Amino acid sequence: METQILQPVEVIAYFHNLKLEIIKFKWKNTIYNVSQLVSKWKVLSGNNFEYHFTVICKEQGVICELSYNLNDFKWELVQLDNLE
Repeated sequence: METQILQPVEVIAYFHNLKLEIIKFKWKNTIYNVSQLVSKWKVLSGNNFEYHFTVICKEQGVICELSYNLNDFKWELVQLDNLE
C-alpha cells in the first residue's frame, strides 16, 4: 500500500470464536464493506499493544490497513490503496 492516511474511522466489528470480525468502517462519509481479512498483527505502543489489520473491500475496490489502539480504544485508517 502506498497512500498513508492516519485518520480516525468508525468501525463495526464483533467477536466470533475469539476472533475479531470487522464488518465495515466509515471514513469521510463513505461506508467501506469489509469482504476479507487478509492479515493481522500487533505492535507495541507504549505499555500496550496496537492491533493492525489488512482488509479488502471488494465493493469499493480498495485494500486498507486499519489499527485499533488499546490505550484509547480508537480505530484508525492507516493506509488505503486501490485493488488492481
